[in-house]
Amino acid sequence: MKDLSLFSITLVLFLIMDPLGNINSFREMLKRIDRKKQKYVILREMLIALIAMLAFNFLGEVIFDNLQVTETTVEISSGVILFLAALKVLFPTKDSPRSNLPKEDPFIVPLAIPLIAGPSLLATIMLYAHMETSQYIMVAAILISWVLASVILLMGNRLHALLGDNGLIAFEKLMGMVLILLAIQRIFEGVEHFIKTLPPA
Repeated sequence: MKDLSLFSITLVLFLIMDPLGNINSFREMLKRIDRKKQKYVILREMLIALIAMLAFNFLGEVIFDNLQVTETTVEISSGVILFLAALKVLFPTKDSPRSNLPKEDPFIVPLAIPLIAGPSLLATIMLYAHMETSQYIMVAAILISWVLASVILLMGNRLHALLGDNGLIAFEKLMGMVLILLAIQRIFEGVEHFIKTLPPA
């Protein structure tokens, strides 16, 4: 978590949002909706996710202060959450959000939250907002990663036609592996910071 930059923050947020891995879930939820209305629904859900992301960005410092939560706690907990989410991407279970998509038309749940703005993403934003002194960099990183994810999801049908089910599944598993790496790195950083706070022997 050292040497934060606009690129590194943007990349991490984009990977955690996992738009390529979410294409099939979005297509499944939107298949009952008229094609002309699908883009509107995607934009609506992405805007809701963006509001949640910005809220946690600006409220992150308040949460840290009032709950007296340490950076180590957020690093380890967000790493564990991300690890569990990545495992469900690699090894889907019956209780995972992607395997339990509701039958009704989507509104907030599950597309905006938790598939895009899930617990791990919001915890990561809260942690970065606490560590990064420049709000301009944080807001820019959130907006850039959000725009990239939105473009991919809006092009979901075209990407599906190009890559097919197997291609999308392959990308989904690849993103799952990347998320595993990010999760382990996050946990190791939290443990490292915890060790540094221990009194010398």
